[in-house]
Amino acid sequence: MPTSTATNLIPSPLPIGHKSGELMSAKNPPLRPARLFVLLAREAPVGVILRRGPKDWVQMIKWHTDTDKFEAGQWLRGEVSEYSGDLSPDGKLLLYDFFHKRLANALEMQKLKTDKILGYLAVSKPPYFTALALWEYMAIPDGQFINNSTIRFYDYRGWHPTRTVPQLNIDIQPYEGDPIYQWVPNKDIFMVNQGWQTVQIGKYAMGKFDPPYIWSKSSVDFVLNTSYALYESGQKQGGSHNQFTYSISMDEGKTQTVLKGVNWADFDQQGRLVLAKHGKLFSGAFDNGDLKLTELADFNANKPDPQPAPDWAQKW
Repeated sequence: MPTSTATNLIPSPLPIGHKSGELMSAKNPPLRPARLFVLLAREAPVGVILRRGPKDWVQMIKWHTDTDKFEAGQWLRGEVSEYSGDLSPDGKLLLYDFFHKRLANALEMQKLKTDKILGYLAVSKPPYFTALALWEYMAIPDGQFINNSTIRFYDYRGWHPTRTVPQLNIDIQPYEGDPIYQWVPNKDIFMVNQGWQTVQIGKYAMGKFDPPYIWSKSSVDFVLNTSYALYESGQKQGGSHNQFTYSISMDEGKTQTVLKGVNWADFDQQGRLVLAKHGKLFSGAFDNGDLKLTELADFNANKPDPQPAPDWAQKW
């Protein structure tokens, strides 16, 4: 099938995994740090990092979690949703959700219309955004890879992606959520699909969730928790406020450690605690009851530089 290519796609020419100096140390984070969000493959030591900033620029980076090697990929100008989409079990395909917010706002202000698709779901080969398959965006959960060649989409009253792709099987499941407030249950569906357990369902009232949504994941030594009550004031990274608060509980919940400033955390395929903070990626381990962080990479120095995707990323 023809290849659909999103605009403003840029791989970074800079070496990634840049080690920071004093001005970007843990004690002195950069003034405007990048924002990192990660999707992890379920059956391969692969992760996809979405690096956000400056402003509405997003870079995709492929992470080999077994060696902590990184492959710099393309940049896309617009919003690539966090806590959304999925990575195929083998880590070779990414399903992501894009919205061209800047262009949409400009058109609205000028009361203009366009034939361009401003929001869409796409499948690409990491670390590139070039779309191998594309569906116009709908306000229901984005979908999930059931296996390496099957994507589950959700149906709301007959409203779901209908375009088929020869290389992919499409599985349709009913969706009972309210599409007007879909951004709330969508996060719960995403977290459950990523292996988290829903501990508490949030209740929305007066602009926040009280009580909040809470999810957890367990390791041998401790439990990783995350909660969602809406935005955290004062916790802004990569042009956006942190939405999730992460913490660690030990001794059956008697000891709680809040991971301040962390905008993503999970266990990688090797069982390590890994987290993102101030544009950097860390692994974490407890030493005599204290959480010790090891910096894996610093992505703050990466800057946009327009380049096309290589040929292999533009075809199945």
